[in-house]
Amino acid sequence: MERKIGILLPRSTDYPAMGFDLLDGLRLRLGLDGNDTIQVIPENIGFGEDRKNNYAKAEKLLMQDGVDVVIAYLSAVNAAVLYPLFEAAGKPFIVLDAGMNYPAAAPVKNALHISLQGIHASYLSGRKAGDHHKEMIMATSFYDGGYSGPWAYSRGSKASGGAVVNNFVSHYKEDQFTMQPFVEAMKEKQGAGVMACFSTYLASLFVNNLPEGLSGDTAFYCSSFMAEEQNMAGYRLPDARFYAHVPWASSLSNEHNETFVRTIAARKNKQANIFHLIGWEAGILSGILLQEGGKELEALATLLDDGAYESPRGTVRIHPETHVAYAPLYYTEMMRDEEGKARLLVHDTIEITAVDHQQVLQDQPEGISSGWFNNYLCT
Repeated sequence: MERKIGILLPRSTDYPAMGFDLLDGLRLRLGLDGNDTIQVIPENIGFGEDRKNNYAKAEKLLMQDGVDVVIAYLSAVNAAVLYPLFEAAGKPFIVLDAGMNYPAAAPVKNALHISLQGIHASYLSGRKAGDHHKEMIMATSFYDGGYSGPWAYSRGSKASGGAVVNNFVSHYKEDQFTMQPFVEAMKEKQGAGVMACFSTYLASLFVNNLPEGLSGDTAFYCSSFMAEEQNMAGYRLPDARFYAHVPWASSLSNEHNETFVRTIAARKNKQANIFHLIGWEAGILSGILLQEGGKELEALATLLDDGAYESPRGTVRIHPETHVAYAPLYYTEMMRDEEGKARLLVHDTIEITAVDHQQVLQDQPEGISSGWFNNYLCT
């Protein structure tokens, strides 16, 4: 019996290989597990903001292509729109998610989210900032501010007794980008910590335009996507401290990560990244679901009942109430190497409990809020 996996792939201007890397991670992991006979059918969904298109592509995979499982890179709010379709079809839905939005709907029995835990990382960095500073400057971009990272930062710093005393929001166009308001805030609030939530080219703009003459004690508590290793290659770090909590680093010393990094390098001649990683994890879960033909929903129910699997980032657990996978986060520092380039140094492993995971996801802002429709990192 031929088994089929459908995958809704994203497009990204800033990470043009994102969809390719997700697909490569999936296929290479399937092959490693002896599942390379499973047919993978990709569909492109662009930036993910067109929910009707997302629905049509998912419906085509289910009804025309007859896939057994669908994988999709979607934010929580875009994924929720597709829940009724998968409940009606009786097929498993694996969502790959940067984790920068709070859950938008109650979980359903057909859906499982593999999250990069962006909100949780922001919360922990906010707590770390509050441990060392009572006053914080919240710096973000017009783009990143449309997601939930800054809110999680503020909640983390408040939990540690800190407070945000200034907000800096950068423009998203390079020719209009200016650091002047941020520089003025730093002069006015000397000794304040900086909670920095940026991604893609905006992170490089922020880091590379920081004022000269910073003290070596000036501390930046960065979002996990600022410390994404591909992005860091373009940084010119000034004389300051740059900390971040991240879901994964290429230098993690464990058997699963070494296999993962080695396989990507050998088969694709590339350095492994977070998009390879979540594709790889989707391959692990797809293999589990497709072990016995026709019993995918039974296998999914077992996974959702507090299941776990081993990943390059450590043991990944699936919360039975949120249906979101969570794993350790790593406290890191961006350092300059001998050539002046940015590298990531792992200081500590932060074990995330089921209670920690659920508390962070439940601590959502109240009332009406605005935000972007596109999937995070897809612009």
